[in-house]
Amino acid sequence: MKLIKSLVASTLLACAAHAADFYISPQGGDNNKGTLESPFQSLEKARDAVRELNKKGQEESHNIFLRGGTYQRSETFVLGLEDSAAPGFTHTYQAYKNESPILSAGKPVNDWKKLNDYPAGTLEVAKGHLWVADIPVGIEDFKVLFDGNFRLERARSRGFQGPQQNFKKFATRNVALKEDRPLLRRLEFPGTEIKNWDNLGDVEAFFCGVPWTQNISSIEKVEGQVAWLKYEGNTPPSTTPKPYNPTRIENIIDVLDTPGEWCVNTKTRKIYYWPKSGAPSQEIVAPALKEIIKIEGKINYEEATDEPVKNIHLKGLTFTHGDRYSWWDDHKGWGIQHDWDKFDNANAMLRFRGAEDCSVSESRFTNSGNSAIRLDLHAQNITVKNNLIDYVGHMGILLCGYGPGTKDVNKNNIIENNLIDHCGEVIWHGHAIFVWQSGSNKIRHNHIRNVPRKAIGLCGIRGAIFDEGPEVDWDEASKTMRWKEIKEKEFKGNKIQDMTLPYLHSRNNLVENNYVYRARTKIGDGAALNVSGAGTGNIIRRNMLYMCLGNGLRCDDWQRGTTYSENLVLSGGMVHKGNNDVINNMFINTNIRFSLYPGQQLNAGSEVKNNLFYHTRENIAPYTGRSSNTIKTPESCDLQNNSYFATQGLDKIEAHVKLWKVKNQEKGSVIADPIFAKPLDFNREIKATDLKLSDDSPAYKAGFKAIDLEAIGLQDGFPAHWLEEVFPSKRGVLVSKGSEISYSSIRSKDIDLERIVNSDEEPSVPTIFESKPEASPWFQIKLKKAEMINGLHLIANAKDRQNAMRGLTVWTSLDGKKWQEIWQADPYHIAMAREWHINPKLIQKAQFVKIGLKEQASLQMSAKDDRIKSMRAPALSLKQVKVFAL
Repeated sequence: MKLIKSLVASTLLACAAHAADFYISPQGGDNNKGTLESPFQSLEKARDAVRELNKKGQEESHNIFLRGGTYQRSETFVLGLEDSAAPGFTHTYQAYKNESPILSAGKPVNDWKKLNDYPAGTLEVAKGHLWVADIPVGIEDFKVLFDGNFRLERARSRGFQGPQQNFKKFATRNVALKEDRPLLRRLEFPGTEIKNWDNLGDVEAFFCGVPWTQNISSIEKVEGQVAWLKYEGNTPPSTTPKPYNPTRIENIIDVLDTPGEWCVNTKTRKIYYWPKSGAPSQEIVAPALKEIIKIEGKINYEEATDEPVKNIHLKGLTFTHGDRYSWWDDHKGWGIQHDWDKFDNANAMLRFRGAEDCSVSESRFTNSGNSAIRLDLHAQNITVKNNLIDYVGHMGILLCGYGPGTKDVNKNNIIENNLIDHCGEVIWHGHAIFVWQSGSNKIRHNHIRNVPRKAIGLCGIRGAIFDEGPEVDWDEASKTMRWKEIKEKEFKGNKIQDMTLPYLHSRNNLVENNYVYRARTKIGDGAALNVSGAGTGNIIRRNMLYMCLGNGLRCDDWQRGTTYSENLVLSGGMVHKGNNDVINNMFINTNIRFSLYPGQQLNAGSEVKNNLFYHTRENIAPYTGRSSNTIKTPESCDLQNNSYFATQGLDKIEAHVKLWKVKNQEKGSVIADPIFAKPLDFNREIKATDLKLSDDSPAYKAGFKAIDLEAIGLQDGFPAHWLEEVFPSKRGVLVSKGSEISYSSIRSKDIDLERIVNSDEEPSVPTIFESKPEASPWFQIKLKKAEMINGLHLIANAKDRQNAMRGLTVWTSLDGKKWQEIWQADPYHIAMAREWHINPKLIQKAQFVKIGLKEQASLQMSAKDDRIKSMRAPALSLKQVKVFAL
């Protein structure tokens, strides 16, 4: 009898589980049953079917399986309170088995025609190459355009510098006087850079008023040599102009002068495009949405509590083709720190807003003009894990809580084991992970690479905004202030930071075991890992920074109570301000710059101890300091038990340490070779495990503690198929060994060129092949037979900052005569990389591969641009070339 009851129970459970599952497919129908054999077609139909079961009080988990294919979205899919799963249960929208469902906001652009009747302003160089199509029905405007899995470049000018503007400033560099606010819209330009075009409202200006942020605004009118912007900038356009980030305009046919560019005229509803391949593909789409999925509870903005949606999970989905967001007339005051993003804004492909106990995992967010993921306002116990985020226009992941006050409900989230590659592709101050007014989060084991701004930033609102008071509503984040919840009437004197801390919610975050490669590549100032104006108790631990530009670690203005420990800093060093501890870190060929910020209150006692400084280059001081009338650094810190060594210039290190010991610092510190377990080879990529010390290292005797190097970066569980999308070696077969080599010129023939294509590991030399300086140098290989090429890995040099390589391009050919461009490097970095993992825009059969530099004149930068000047005499360098095929 017990056996019969058990079988009945098992049968009932199996039926219940089967009844709880629904299936959808692009080839399905919403009049179907929602089964595997008869799937629904829309997410909404499956959601509504689950709602009906919820209404009946059936407390069970539901799986909504998405079959492979593309789901074109013209409206945001919303999951609300009625879609919550009961406690102990889940509602999961997930890919079916090994299939790939793609949620696309793109609408096809069809019926392209070769352009014969040229609009006014068409350049002679473009005539004969342009195609035209209508804007898809249902779309009024868009800022980005896609060709399948790639974003197309919008037509842009080569840039100009306006005269520097002088005015009374806030600490943020914003205008301090209300009567000066027109300066925020005033853009002065030279010559005919901007004209009074018929579709002037379509034209956008991109400018960096200050080095650490980028502004984008359409143009409202032109008066003489002044363009009046539609939207106020975060500062006036030429507050501190920099020659490496000039102002440019986009989206007018007058600047469409390069293959691959496009522009749109919303008045005539025409899209103009110069395809590199001669004709447009069938995969061009324009975005209809910014937000693809929103998981949203009930937000009670003025009240102390919200009502969150719960227990909804997404797994194995791809989000793509989202549009870029724009500012609005009243946007001033709604910007989170430095206007790097906007408060509570619908500008990410996936948004959790008023949500708890939800997750997104094993999904991909790619090719969007906007951000990938936002956790807004009330967001708790949200897990973002094992996702690939690549080639998105703005932020990778943003956690954005409520403004300063007592409402602290964005916390306890996990951002773990994600691969974030090339964010900030459109809006250059996009961060990989940005945390604003959000606390007690765990950000760990993420692999971050190729970001124009910060890899990870933690921040809140700096004291200067509190000081300005409620009368100022046009400075960054001023409108987010919850003044009714703040007991202080004013924030003045030298205790402002103490007064602000209760209202700063970015506290007690743990940022650990993350790997960062090349951060801050396009925007000045900032750091790869940056904490500024946040609360206390944040821990930055056991992260590796490699080949980053500018600063590596930074505790910036208005920051205290942060601990930096066990970090491997191989580039950028650290900028140290405030009372923040630096313990047991490795600084390899870099240092600490002790600094201070204007008006900083004396807060001495930072512990700087048990760190290891190892230099193989001369003239790197382990640390430097700054002083004011009230503060001296590093005198105000406690330095002890640090370990120092230099393979060159050791006498200078000895003199440095001796000097500070006389000043009662560096108690217990030593100068001794730390003895790595294996000699460091700086001619190859350095991995975390390369930094292991020998068991008898003198650094241990000085107080340095061993670091768990294996824990840094991605861990087991990250989907192999997402790694294949980033690294060609993971998806293709190596076919370049034994290839024939030719070249346009060579600096020295006394080299073994075959090592470039035949070496399995990166050769332990600075570089191998160098062309002579020439306009368009090239290096060509002939494969043993024609292959379907699906990826390349190129290494130019052991060192980063290969600025001569701005025009780096790859072409393929079947016969060595007719060539097709399949990839071009992004030339707009402040400094170029040393290596490239290449996903071709065209996968086609070829036997010949040519790697070369385009002429400087073809790059969309003026001769006055520092980035062009940094190229000097362009020469092609290569030390390894790997070609992969299907």
